[in-house]
Amino acid sequence: MDSAFLDQDNLGVFDQLDIGFICTGKIYDHVKEYVRGQSWESGDWKVYDNGHQEWEYLEFGYRYDSWRRFYRAIYTRPVYEGEQRLLDFARPDNLILTNLGVNPEVVGGCHPQLCKGIVRVESIIQSHHLRGADELPHRGLKDFGFEELPFKRFPPNMVFFYCMLISFFLFETFKEDVLAEVIPVTSYASTVRRKALDFAAKVVNTGREIILKVTMAVMEGLRFARLWERCNNPVPIVV
Repeated sequence: MDSAFLDQDNLGVFDQLDIGFICTGKIYDHVKEYVRGQSWESGDWKVYDNGHQEWEYLEFGYRYDSWRRFYRAIYTRPVYEGEQRLLDFARPDNLILTNLGVNPEVVGGCHPQLCKGIVRVESIIQSHHLRGADELPHRGLKDFGFEELPFKRFPPNMVFFYCMLISFFLFETFKEDVLAEVIPVTSYASTVRRKALDFAAKVVNTGREIILKVTMAVMEGLRFARLWERCNNPVPIVV
């Protein structure tokens, strides 16, 4: 969650219901003072590396002044931006609050090996960095259909929405089953329409056959023969 959801009532209910959360905290002056007081020589600071970027992180227990309980806090600051090393004053620091590793009931039903992986600091930082990815499916759905529903009453809008949702699912499977070799499966609908559907073609009926004619650029660029073959041999649906 982003810092807009940072409230002790929200986090308290999550913890009471044994829901694991990872929330962006707010960095106040007293947090910065505490962090500045922790040195590398003491061994408190560690480094998280995802293969493309490095972050220095510090773990501690923390609560805001008016809160009734402590949560697990992880303070992170990037070492690089691209290939450029960042100086201390230019680092965009982050504070992460979580109950993972604090409330054992959150992962109580998990396999011990999975439980051990979930509560690791590196896993929490990685999940925090991927929080924006949760919004991408909603963006993909809006790009595929409509952001505003067309009717004034709720029931027809509900029917319309579910039809759009089913169509969006079929569109996503079409990308994976047919277009994967030509267009990345993460492409939005507008990109797919522009590259794979919006091209000139001619339909010719001759010799008792219906022939679709496209330009050589489309034939080679889209590997059209391969796409045509895949469209005529759909992946079987297993129920």
